[in-house]
Amino acid sequence: MKTLIGVGCSHTAGIAFLKNLQRSGDGSWASNALAKKYHYGKPTMEWVTYNLTWMAKLNNYLQYDKIVNLGVGGQGLEVNIMNMKSYIDNQKDLSGCLFIHQIPGLSRVNVFHRDIDKEWKWRPIRDFIATKGSSVMKFLDYHYNEDFYNLNNFYEIYYLQKRIENLGGKYHCFSFDGKGQYQSYPNEFWDSDNQILSLDKFEKINDIMQKNLIYFDSKLQARKSFREVVLDINWLSMIKPNKKIFEGKKLFEQGLLKGDGHFTEDGNEVLSDLIFKGLQ
Repeated sequence: MKTLIGVGCSHTAGIAFLKNLQRSGDGSWASNALAKKYHYGKPTMEWVTYNLTWMAKLNNYLQYDKIVNLGVGGQGLEVNIMNMKSYIDNQKDLSGCLFIHQIPGLSRVNVFHRDIDKEWKWRPIRDFIATKGSSVMKFLDYHYNEDFYNLNNFYEIYYLQKRIENLGGKYHCFSFDGKGQYQSYPNEFWDSDNQILSLDKFEKINDIMQKNLIYFDSKLQARKSFREVVLDINWLSMIKPNKKIFEGKKLFEQGLLKGDGHFTEDGNEVLSDLIFKGLQ
């Protein structure tokens, strides 16, 4: 069975469509343009996935048998990676499977935090940024490095890509930086002044890690450099990698972006067209 698997945050999940739909008291759609267009009753996430998301629009080109939505609103690469692993662990053969991964903003990192109620919860670090002087922030000042987490996340993505390919599937990705700007690579990978890949800060962290690893066993081979990993990942060639596809303000003016920062149905149509061209 040919299966399209979408991975990402709310821009992939499509949950914003469900939240923004106007409903009457009985749960049916009221005076909503989408309701009038599709003559549909009570909306579900499955219906949104197959009709309104960029995956649905992309599948108008691909004509795959099934769509799997692994998007989770508000989450970053860690959750994306876990969802892909969970899906792959339950598959013996990925022939006919195409993974398209919308890379969320790289600042979306979570910590396992014990709250006031003494229960452990998985929470985004951004929840604590405004609480200066808190015990969590003091800990993060000394023990948290965003580039370190992203370095390891992209190694994970590289290995997942290889695993998908070994099982007969295909993997491609593109970046969304959280500011209404879609592009081939994340902003953090670019030197905007020189318009080149600038991965030195990641390589320095990788060198520190590598020295500690090889210390234990002189026979260990150094893993691929971060630059090699980034270039080996199947980024969609939607445009020149360091150029933005389109920006939030222009999208909003064109009716392609809603006020909450998510794509309209027409916006997803435009994005799917770019993804399809990138796949070609």
